[in-house]
Amino acid sequence: MTDIAEIVADPETQKHLALASPEYRLAWAWRMSWFKTQHKHQTLPPGDWWSIWLMLAGRGAGKTRTAAEQIAWWAYENPGTRWLVAAPTSADVRATCFEGDSGLITVIPKSLVADYNKTAHELRLTNGSLIKGIPASEPERFRGPQFHGGWRRGAMNLRLGTTFKKRGIKFSSACA
Repeated sequence: MTDIAEIVADPETQKHLALASPEYRLAWAWRMSWFKTQHKHQTLPPGDWWSIWLMLAGRGAGKTRTAAEQIAWWAYENPGTRWLVAAPTSADVRATCFEGDSGLITVIPKSLVADYNKTAHELRLTNGSLIKGIPASEPERFRGPQFHGGWRRGAMNLRLGTTFKKRGIKFSSACA
């Protein structure tokens, strides 16, 4: 938290923000707000050596909020990109990942959302980026589209669950 306060108070940061567009200032305030409230286990791993970030934790640990904040930020930070949100069912995609208390619609400032099609599970940001939800219960829908990255909610429940159950290990949708 001290690092965030120092960044915000830095004269160069203040100068940069004063010259930035209102949309950028809003996005920056959104990101700084997340940095101020997130817990240590919700912090993005440092470096660029990793390609998968597994959050394995219990109920209420903030997995959904963390994933929504990160995917939304990557989509905003990289204009015109495509991002996948996968969950076990269509209801999970919509009710949890997009419209839930910690979902994408909740965390992204409304003025940065250009369009939200709840039927198609598509959220388009003002910068042209698309966040698309696909339920794992419809695996044929994963064929074709190309994505720059994604969020897989309940990863152990999506096809892998059977393998682990055979070995006597039980997993719930504990990862975001």
